[in-house]
Amino acid sequence: MEKKEFNWGRAGKIFLGIVIAAVVVLAVRRIFFIKEEVDKTPLSTVSVGTPEIGTVEVETALVGTMLPGDVYYVVPKLAGEVKKVYVKTGDTVKKGDPICEIDNSKQVDGAKLQLDQAKAQLDLYSANLERMEALYKSGDVSLQTYEQTKAGADSAQSAYESAKLQYDTYVEYSVVTAPVSGNVDSTSMTIDGLVSQQSPVAVISVGGDGQLQFNVTDRLISSIEVGDAVRVEKQGVIYDGEITSKDTIPGQTTGLYLVKANIKGAKQVPAGSSVKVFFVSERSEDTVLVPTDTIYYDGGHTYVYTVSYDEGSSTIVADGNRAATVHKTEVITGITDSKKTEILSGIDENTEIIITWTSQLFEGASVQVLGGVN
Repeated sequence: MEKKEFNWGRAGKIFLGIVIAAVVVLAVRRIFFIKEEVDKTPLSTVSVGTPEIGTVEVETALVGTMLPGDVYYVVPKLAGEVKKVYVKTGDTVKKGDPICEIDNSKQVDGAKLQLDQAKAQLDLYSANLERMEALYKSGDVSLQTYEQTKAGADSAQSAYESAKLQYDTYVEYSVVTAPVSGNVDSTSMTIDGLVSQQSPVAVISVGGDGQLQFNVTDRLISSIEVGDAVRVEKQGVIYDGEITSKDTIPGQTTGLYLVKANIKGAKQVPAGSSVKVFFVSERSEDTVLVPTDTIYYDGGHTYVYTVSYDEGSSTIVADGNRAATVHKTEVITGITDSKKTEILSGIDENTEIIITWTSQLFEGASVQVLGGVN
């Protein structure tokens, strides 16, 4: 019996056509599906802001040396025994306040005796002059006699004034007073103890300030002016002060310029100790400023990233955001610190710059700006 074979020619073609059509349909659907997914992928979101107009400063830190403040040594003007002590270490005094009283009764008594004698002589010569003046006017004595009497009276007057001055001086010097207002740093006197003109009985310092000196280069000296603020740090404690003087000629050995400052409340910092000194060495006012972390560097150039808005764009963005294009804008910078950088050219205070980072920061990149225009 003869076996019949099935003819697959036409059926195979039909089957192959169906398979190809299905593949084409799937491919088309796949392409459109992917495109649809790409279109729905959101753009990177950035925040923008505009530069501010303000002031930026650069602070320089150096090492300085504390100096002794204004110190006054209270020395008695005469020797003697201390009768009274009016102050102790740590007291605050005003100019003219008594420090101690010295027993100089012998000098005072001697001066008083001379004063009394001079007064008696003056009274005698004055009475004699008055009598001679009446006689001269009546013609009973000559002009020469009158003038001799007057010269004696004048001499007696001078002697009396000299004796009185000496007496007053001894009385005044018996009480030692403060030459200035300030703090009593130390005393070296006791009741019944002896003092002399060679040794101070007390030491007074003016106020509670300390003195500072430090050296700067010729580049920095031009930025320092008398009255400028300065800050000192010692063992974690901060003291404020101001510049009091600066040299205009550098030192011959160092080539540096000496600067001095008065530091408030730093009297307790030991003289001769080293301290950290901080002062403003650069300053720019009313200038365009941007956040320092918005500055980028590439190939020796400085840039910020700005945006231009894509008006009418069909790109999908979140509600309230706006589609924009990124621009890499070259700028020239000036003074900079950790927070702000001065912009000298390239943008102005109305330019919108990107203030957040994203991997899509490159020229021509599409982004969406958070909240639209700031």
